Amino acid sequence: MDLPAGRFHYRRWARDIGAPTAILVHGNGGTWATWSRVAPALNAADMDVFALDLRGNGSSVKPPVGSYGLHDAAADLHDFIDALSIRAPLLIGHCWGAAIALALATGALSDRVPPSLSGLVLEELPPDMASTRSQPVVQDFLRLMRSPREYAEKWVDLVCRDWHVVDRRSLLENVYSADPDVYLSTIDDGAAAGPLLPLLGRLAEPALVLRGSPGRGGMLSDVDWQLALKHLPHGSSANDVAGCGHEIHRGDHATFMRLVTGFLHSCDGCQENTTGSAL
Repeated sequence: MDLPAGRFHYRRWARDIGAPTAILVHGNGGTWATWSRVAPALNAADMDVFALDLRGNGSSVKPPVGSYGLHDAAADLHDFIDALSIRAPLLIGHCWGAAIALALATGALSDRVPPSLSGLVLEELPPDMASTRSQPVVQDFLRLMRSPREYAEKWVDLVCRDWHVVDRRSLLENVYSADPDVYLSTIDDGAAAGPLLPLLGRLAEPALVLRGSPGRGGMLSDVDWQLALKHLPHGSSANDVAGCGHEIHRGDHATFMRLVTGFLHSCDGCQENTTGSAL
């Protein structure tokens, strides 16, 4: 579809008119394929589901390096919602996608009124984009992008051997389609937004914040996690998913879906913060 920034690609898993809607927002270097198992599972739970290829990724428009700020990506998502007249969607974002969802919901980097949303699921929200460059998971992804396919396939089969085969394939699809220059520009341009965790305190909608284990590649340190909990508003929840790394939705799909569906069932009646651990 055509948006102000150019032509964007998306996938849809449709339900009947009036069904609640979810928009899935992938992380840096990803595509809609990130959600290859999540999208059908949400659709089976009677949700109308959209998964967008963000600018510079997959089959969507690829602006020049230097055009990947958080305000640019959030504007794209806002335009996508407006173009399809999507009413009060749930935003589910992973890493960079979580940052985009948070920026859009709070209107922090825009003079536009944020769209009406039903809630947010923020998986592995980075504390800021600048700090992600040195993260092992980022360096691993860069190395895979620059390596022969045979190496990437063996690496994924070894490191992600406990993942479902669909999730391993979707990760490889992300690796093969990603552009290292766009990937690094997203980090550098996104860093201009500054600290992201304080934006949690500006949310008007309920949110579910999920953290993977820092020892397994999770983005949020213990200090960052305490800061996130401090800013998380009433009506929201947070779960520290022990034993899983940065890719919770792929590394522990069952727990991810259990937490998301539980959030969907409870958020309308949420009155206070809850925090917990998923084992």
